[in-house]
Amino acid sequence: MDKNIIHIVIAKTWGGGEQYVYDVCKEMKKRGLQTYVVVDKRNIGMQKKFSEVSKVIVSELYSLAGLRSVSTLSSFIKKNNIKYINCHSGHALLLCLILKKITGTRVIMFKHNALPAKNDLYHQWQRSYTDAYVCVSNLVYDLQTEILSDIEKQKFYLIYNGIDTSRFNKYQNNMREKESYVVGYAGRIAEDKGIDILLEAFGKIADKYNNTKLLLAGADEKGYLQTIQHLIEVKSISGKVHYLGKIDDMERFYKSLDVLVLPSVVREAFGLVICESIYCGTPVITTNSGAQKEIIIDAAFGCIVEKNNVEELFRALEYYKNNANSFGKEAEQYIQNKFSIEKCVDGILNVYKSI
Repeated sequence: MDKNIIHIVIAKTWGGGEQYVYDVCKEMKKRGLQTYVVVDKRNIGMQKKFSEVSKVIVSELYSLAGLRSVSTLSSFIKKNNIKYINCHSGHALLLCLILKKITGTRVIMFKHNALPAKNDLYHQWQRSYTDAYVCVSNLVYDLQTEILSDIEKQKFYLIYNGIDTSRFNKYQNNMREKESYVVGYAGRIAEDKGIDILLEAFGKIADKYNNTKLLLAGADEKGYLQTIQHLIEVKSISGKVHYLGKIDDMERFYKSLDVLVLPSVVREAFGLVICESIYCGTPVITTNSGAQKEIIIDAAFGCIVEKNNVEELFRALEYYKNNANSFGKEAEQYIQNKFSIEKCVDGILNVYKSI
């Protein structure tokens, strides 16, 4: 395939969707494909990060949903023979469809959120002009297609998210503290992630057992970290809970844990950190709030508990406290076969061919 590809990234903070674009671009670059990533001119951090794997185009995306950039982007698309526009947010889809009208490109909409499709006239119009939709889990696919006709469903494709496993091969063995029980969380520090529930359950573990530790990794969202810090103080576990911020060496983080917890109360569209943790040999406790059950299909890799259920989460934490669980090549092979970035990009390239 000799066609150039452009990604429109309108998000302001780095999250799972942005890591997805990064890993896709890195894998496409390995295959000799030219990718471009459009980010807002004010987001220096994203410009720097995406420049590691792609050519970065700066534009005006944060005002008027990027519509001020129609002229410059359409000129760029024509000049550089762009054939596929990958849109990663509904906020940017109108911009992408206008660019399609002007340049004749194909538009692929990536659905990173577990939300049902809307059927008003505006969204019907969007679907009629969007060439394909990529759903990152079966849950997302079902939510997006349940109200659609069979003809409309033909535009929708299930392609699981994938992780770049090469990011997690620096260390051969785990780095767990023999004398401590270390629980971890990785993700946005946000209200819908259920971190308050995790603190409640961990507090019960800390009361019952010595040498326990909770590590929180991720960027603060909308100042929620202050709420978390207050809860930590109220529960008198400040000496046992450590906020690490956004960290680069996630492999070392995962391999230092006895168990990773993703206690989401929001409906998760996928769960990249679950795949990363399993690949690194660390079991995962997560909730039944979304597509997590599509990843944890084997009890050896972790368990799923009821969301918002402190007691059930406590019991799961206690189980892993008393039953060391570790796995090696079978976990690596499972993730590599089903949730690798190579398999993900294979699926995306097949979508390009189909449209």
